[in-house]
This record gives sequence, C-alpha cells and structure tokens, in this order.
Amino acid sequence: MRPAYRVWQFWQALTAAPAREPPCALAPGLAALYRAMPRTDRAHALRTYQKLRAAGPLPEALAAAALLHDVGKLWGQVRLWHRVAYVLARGRPPLWLARRPGVAALAGHAARGAELLAAAGADAQAVDLVRHHHDAPSSLGWPADRRALLEALQRADEAS
Repeated sequence: MRPAYRVWQFWQALTAAPAREPPCALAPGLAALYRAMPRTDRAHALRTYQKLRAAGPLPEALAAAALLHDVGKLWGQVRLWHRVAYVLARGRPPLWLARRPGVAALAGHAARGAELLAAAGADAQAVDLVRHHHDAPSSLGWPADRRALLEALQRADEAS
C-alpha cells in the first residue's frame, strides 16, 4: 500500500467536483449510468479517461470502460468508510465486514458493472474491459490487442 497515494486519493474523494455530463459521446443508457455515479466515482472515472486521452484518440470501448469501470459500486450503496475499510484490508476484509452491503459491492463491483453496461447496451469489448479491470491480463487468454487495451485501462485506473 502506498500511503501518500492513498492520502491523495482520500482527499480527492472529499473534494471532487466533476461535471455531471460525460466528457465524450456515450450511448444514452451509458451516459445515464455515468450521471448516476456518485461524484467521487465520476471524478475518478474522469481522471482515468483523461490519462488515457492524453496518449491520443481512444477506441470507443476503452473510453466507455474508462468512464464506467467502477459503476458497479452503485450496487450496495458504497460509502467512504466502506472504501477505507476495504483498502486497509487490501481487498480481503474479514467475513463480518465482507457481509456489509457496501463492502460486498466493492468486492463484486467489476462483475456488477459489466452487467450494468451490458444491460445499458454497451458493446461486448467495453463490457469485457469493465468485467476484467482488476484481473491479470495474461490470465485471460485474450489476443494481444485486447490485452493492451486492458493494460492501458489498468495503468490509468491505478494512476487516477
């Protein structure tokens, strides 16, 4: 765990004030998901998107995944203390804590986010990127170009 980064991340969560509208064109259902995200998650998503965008034009699926990779946290009403506890437990909270809806939502947010994207009409590649944004790319058996997209998303997510 990087303490300075986590303090910065906590400060960002407290002070975030991102725009309500996505920074690029998203299908109406996907834009609605973005708008439904809490301001802290929208701010993180926007930083992730901007890190990727700084490197050049983004494929549509990667842009959608950057903006919506944490949308699964909507399920379970994740609060700031849930996030802090989850981070301090390094993603492996004790069972009594893992049963809390907000903490459980953090653990399952990638799969839940993929379900929400699929239901909102996202293309299969965006859904896969969200579903696997915490998985090791080498473990997926994907072609090199798809692994490269996932790796780029993961780098931007970690740096945001």
